Amino acid sequence: MRTGGLYKLILNYSIILLLVLLQANRAVAGNRIDSLQKVLNTILDNKKQYDQARFAAIDKIKLKLKANYSSLNARYGYYQELFDAYKSFVHDSAYVYSKKLNECAYQLNDQNKINYAKVDMGFVLISAGMFKEGLDTLSKVNTRYLTAKQKFQYLFLQARSHFDIGDFDKIDDYYNHYSAIGLKYCDSILNDHKPGTYEYLSAAGLKALRSADYKTALSPYLAIMKLPQTYQDSAVNLSCLSYIYFVNKNNDLGMQHLLQAAIIDNMHSTKESVALTNLATRLYEQGDTKNAFLYIHNAINDATFYGARHREAQISSILPIIENEKINGIEKQKRSLMMYASIITLLIVVVIIFAVITSRQLKKLRIADEIIVKKNNDLNTANASLTKVNTTLDKANRSLTHTNIKLDEANMIKDEYIGNFFNIHSDYIEKIDRLKRSIEKIVKEKRYDEVQLVLNRLNTNFERENLSHSFDKVFLNIFPNFVEDFNLLFDADHQTHLAEGHLLNNELRIFALIRLGIDENETIAKILNYSVNTIYTYKTKVKNRSFIPNELFEEKVMAIKAVKEVPVII
Repeated sequence: MRTGGLYKLILNYSIILLLVLLQANRAVAGNRIDSLQKVLNTILDNKKQYDQARFAAIDKIKLKLKANYSSLNARYGYYQELFDAYKSFVHDSAYVYSKKLNECAYQLNDQNKINYAKVDMGFVLISAGMFKEGLDTLSKVNTRYLTAKQKFQYLFLQARSHFDIGDFDKIDDYYNHYSAIGLKYCDSILNDHKPGTYEYLSAAGLKALRSADYKTALSPYLAIMKLPQTYQDSAVNLSCLSYIYFVNKNNDLGMQHLLQAAIIDNMHSTKESVALTNLATRLYEQGDTKNAFLYIHNAINDATFYGARHREAQISSILPIIENEKINGIEKQKRSLMMYASIITLLIVVVIIFAVITSRQLKKLRIADEIIVKKNNDLNTANASLTKVNTTLDKANRSLTHTNIKLDEANMIKDEYIGNFFNIHSDYIEKIDRLKRSIEKIVKEKRYDEVQLVLNRLNTNFERENLSHSFDKVFLNIFPNFVEDFNLLFDADHQTHLAEGHLLNNELRIFALIRLGIDENETIAKILNYSVNTIYTYKTKVKNRSFIPNELFEEKVMAIKAVKEVPVII
């Protein structure tokens, strides 16, 4: 694979990691752990490609070194770059370049470079588990010639080295002795740096962690994670933070931070494998033997690749336990498979017996099926005839239902208007009777000049208006939504708006009569006391205002529903 492709692959996986971490902030802890674990497994599957990318980057530095080899200062700079590239990747190569750094520093006669090259050499030796040699080398460093940053690295390396020796020895007397020395180096860092700086927080966190003051240790490490740092430092700090969470019984956060540390290590081909080893141990304790087995084998391969002897020894003490659990799991699966195979064999025998019995029964069923098919054909023919009859009846029922609805509506209109007719008629008979008695009395008394006065009291216009008002009340009682439904046939600018107190106007009254089934202009004219031309003009003017075609307008009016709608039952 070409170098550009390898870098592109690393960039893609970096983006994937970022997306997963962002999504994980919104998810529950269990989903977040699963997402991080999937990312780690994907990275482990592509581990060779990450290693190839690291080798490609190293080859580029070597080419620059070759091109600028004549310059001693440039040579020292490229040796430093190569050492940084190898120091957590391949121990032997890192050791070689730390020696070259040392030689080059002496050739330059630069005390800063000479002493810092010893710090690099000490780092390589301690990382490989060569504690005595590493501490002997560090003891020769003169910190007066180191920069503030280099001095911090030296002091932190001394602290880490003594803590690692104590962990490796495990005997209380030696552990306490080396731990005390490591804590003194932490105090030296705290005295040299201001609170809140990366260096101060690193020393404060490490001191609290090694002093088993886990509540105090949490705050510095949380603050460190907000500061800029190298990927190696971020992986180390995440591992420390995860340990604190595990001790404080917050296993979800502990697992999340440990997974993130392992992801960073493997994405950048860091072969010290501390995070991966701790992760395998934690997963084994939680019963996840499958992933524990995967991670511990990757960890031992990394330790072997790097050449860290003490890491190999540490992993070798855990590896047989996890492998034994894995073997036990495989044995359980074998036993389960044997049991399932026996059950399946028994089931196959039972199925064969049932198949023989079933084949005999099927012969009998075929004969019965032939008889049933013949009967079904006869029934299908009869059903087809019945379906045709039912279709005809259904059409007839629909027609009758529609007719019944119309009849019910007509009966309702008839009932309303007959009742209203008798009320109005009785009122007029009573008025005529009073008028008759009044005129008879005047004639009898020969008061002929008062006849005209009585006749003048008869106001036919008022009576006609009263008749129209009665018609409107009865009609709206039957069709209460007539005006609203009628206005739906027009756009907003052409709708009819009645004055307060008015029920219907002349236009509405014409179409109200049409809705009642009176559609002849002559009849409507007689009822409303208008000429036929006036009725025709009104109708044409109204239809022209509507967005409904003129030929369909009256059909839409007839579709306006009465107060009670008879349900259609099909």
